Amino acid sequence: MVSRPDRLLKEWGGSAGFAKYRSTVTVLQRPVDARSWWWWLSLPCGALLVAGCELKEVELPAGDPVVIVHAVMRPDFDQQFVVVERSFTGAVDPGKFEIGPIPGNSPRTPIAGAAVWVTNLDLPSDPCGNPVPFLEQPPGMADLLVRAGIYLSPRSCPTMRPGDRLELRVETPEEDVVTGMARVPGLNTAFLSVGNDSVEFGTGDTTTFNRDQDVLGVRVDASAGRLLQLQVRRPGDLSDVRATKIFADTTAMALRGDAIDVFVRGGGEDVFRAGRHYGLTVAITDTNYFDFARSRNNSLTGRGFINHLLGGVGVFGSLVATSTLVTVVGDLDDPREGVYRLTGQLLGIDVDVTMTVYLARSIADSELSAFLDGQWLAQQEVGPEGAVQWAPLTLNMESVDGRFDRDRLFVVVEDTVSDEVQILTLRGVRKPDAPFTVAVADSSPLGAAQLGSLTAVKQ
Repeated sequence: MVSRPDRLLKEWGGSAGFAKYRSTVTVLQRPVDARSWWWWLSLPCGALLVAGCELKEVELPAGDPVVIVHAVMRPDFDQQFVVVERSFTGAVDPGKFEIGPIPGNSPRTPIAGAAVWVTNLDLPSDPCGNPVPFLEQPPGMADLLVRAGIYLSPRSCPTMRPGDRLELRVETPEEDVVTGMARVPGLNTAFLSVGNDSVEFGTGDTTTFNRDQDVLGVRVDASAGRLLQLQVRRPGDLSDVRATKIFADTTAMALRGDAIDVFVRGGGEDVFRAGRHYGLTVAITDTNYFDFARSRNNSLTGRGFINHLLGGVGVFGSLVATSTLVTVVGDLDDPREGVYRLTGQLLGIDVDVTMTVYLARSIADSELSAFLDGQWLAQQEVGPEGAVQWAPLTLNMESVDGRFDRDRLFVVVEDTVSDEVQILTLRGVRKPDAPFTVAVADSSPLGAAQLGSLTAVKQ
């Protein structure tokens, strides 16, 4: 049985989630077999209902442990890593094992003390050495960062060029041997287009995208590779659950602004919400990663997973990626949407901001996102001792979230000060044609204080 890999491979090392989209073009979708084993099991019971049907409990023997290896070589990363662990056999409770993102936490069932090498078969004179050893505790790494079952390469090693063949070899203390081969893809350029506007990934340029009108296009020029993968997530949010991933075996794809990710919240959610910034990462991958992304492991039969490793299961692949940012806006067609100006004083500091509010299209409980612009306030570090105090702060399209409960407005503004999250909450009752009061409170764990109130007027 293959363990869940998507939390093991950093931000782009793996993917177990496929998204099906409304109005999406050139997107591969994993076929879904709606006939579950319960459905098949019910057939004889239904046919023999009159005579009676009993389901007996059968105790299955524990399965044989299998070596699981997850590794995706990234020429655009400074350091590579390989995760080595064993499958669950039913002899232990998986809930007793630590769960967390790799390499921040250990694998669920790590294999320590293995020997791991990666060889560039097309570069025998690799200055990194050939093969390159991957170590559980590389020189100079603090003990606190070491996790059993995670093997890291030397910095900038092995050398990887587009088209190079890489060979993996893992030898466990129990004398298991796992081998695999991958080919390094090559990504020359990638472009994001919105209408007549086009920006190149990786240059720092950004563009604006209207979720109600525009179609987003991605095209790449690749020298080697098999799969085009696009990932959409909010900047700074590394939760794999909230990321939308789109796969295609072409060099281009298109996505409408009203696309829905049906695997979020059960009924689906907007891929793009107006009032937010999104990070878009496009990747070119090799064949191994392509098969890994488009197949799955059936937890009952173990079938369906396309495995290219010998002596174990998992993935040894390669990809190269590049990113850009997009700002999402939308049409203002709900009475509660629009531009609100908030003015007044908080703790003696003048505040004058505009809040452009957009409602989420796919959420029934009136969730909103908004952009804040203008003169705001926040706690800032002052002095050599790292003390903090309230001070003016200029915002430029700062994305915030909130909700409307009929006309009751609630907005959360977050900031980070001295590694602590500062949370300010705004509450008020909207008046369509008149000014209304918005109370501002410090809702941080160590705050919980009223800062004052502002006057809001819809422009």
